[in-house]
Amino acid sequence: MSESGLPSDLVQALHDLAEQHEPAPEPFERVARWRRACGDAEAAATWQTWSLLPPDEEKLRNALATIWSDLGELDQARALLTTASDAESQPSWLQLTLLVRQGEFERASAMQQQLLKSPPSVERADLLDLLRLWRENQCSSQALELLDPLLGWIKQRGETPTIQVCLALADLLEQQHRFDEAEPWWQRSHAMQPSYAWPLMRLGQQALRKKQPAVAFHYASQVLERNPDHNYAPRLQHKALTALEATRSLALLDGQPLSELDNATGGNQPEPEWWDGCTSLALIGFDSTSLLSSWCGYLNSLDPGERCHPSLRLWLIGSPDPLWLEQKAEDLLAPLPQPVLISSWPIWDEQRHGGADKKLEAIDKPPFWREQEQG
Repeated sequence: MSESGLPSDLVQALHDLAEQHEPAPEPFERVARWRRACGDAEAAATWQTWSLLPPDEEKLRNALATIWSDLGELDQARALLTTASDAESQPSWLQLTLLVRQGEFERASAMQQQLLKSPPSVERADLLDLLRLWRENQCSSQALELLDPLLGWIKQRGETPTIQVCLALADLLEQQHRFDEAEPWWQRSHAMQPSYAWPLMRLGQQALRKKQPAVAFHYASQVLERNPDHNYAPRLQHKALTALEATRSLALLDGQPLSELDNATGGNQPEPEWWDGCTSLALIGFDSTSLLSSWCGYLNSLDPGERCHPSLRLWLIGSPDPLWLEQKAEDLLAPLPQPVLISSWPIWDEQRHGGADKKLEAIDKPPFWREQEQG
């Protein structure tokens, strides 16, 4: 076994391929068997093909340099690249990757700028690897320089950016404090992988920066639905509720029992018959339970046969005291024989909420609410 951890016959095969002008098929086959044993079927097939149809010298040297680089043998990799002829020793993406791996960031940055002026062809996997290296070394400016060619590569092939590209771009833009530019990439990441908490947290922090605390609270709550043990989402919730001046929600968040909190009521309640046929309700901007209690009374007054509606739905939208109102709604509606699906949302969304039987919004003068007009 060699110092690199490879079998000695494999190391010899790699050296033979680098040193012999016309290598025999056997070294190629040895590398193919190794890649196959490592589970890299694609690379194994390439090396097996080369045993029959050898690549040109530059392509072979680059492939060997990549192997040594991936093994951490950077001197070996660099030696392969610097032994090429003058025509072949132009800056390459592989040389650039080696410089970054060796920590020669100033030289690497200069080479990257030179490469980007007239870039040679490069595989997406190589660009992503280089992007990862820059990010790991906290060189966000250099990483961002790579994203335009990467996005161009993707567009040219009629593909869409992967979740990894979207996350990388959003994160890099944030590191440059370009938060507004990062936001759509976080949104795109969330749309691609709704289960990921990271984009939701970033969107919540951006909402706070944009002075949208209700939106920030919503994102933090979504994070906790996905990961109840998340370390930072409760802090974001607290910041958002503080910005909303939602004192009762803050008290609930701090563990105070719901029964000890003021149950603010206000506004005139409609007559019971006004609720006829209302099995889905959207309350917009409310921080009191007056109308909610009235609707609950209507649902309780129904005959047992009428109560069994296929879906009872309550939307709490843009409440100034969102956590408290949701808890009160659950408390009020729990005794009903038919369960009510309760959802909180930070802003009105016509597509999501427009189908509610009644859409009521809070106003600041008697009766302190009004029915939202269609459209």
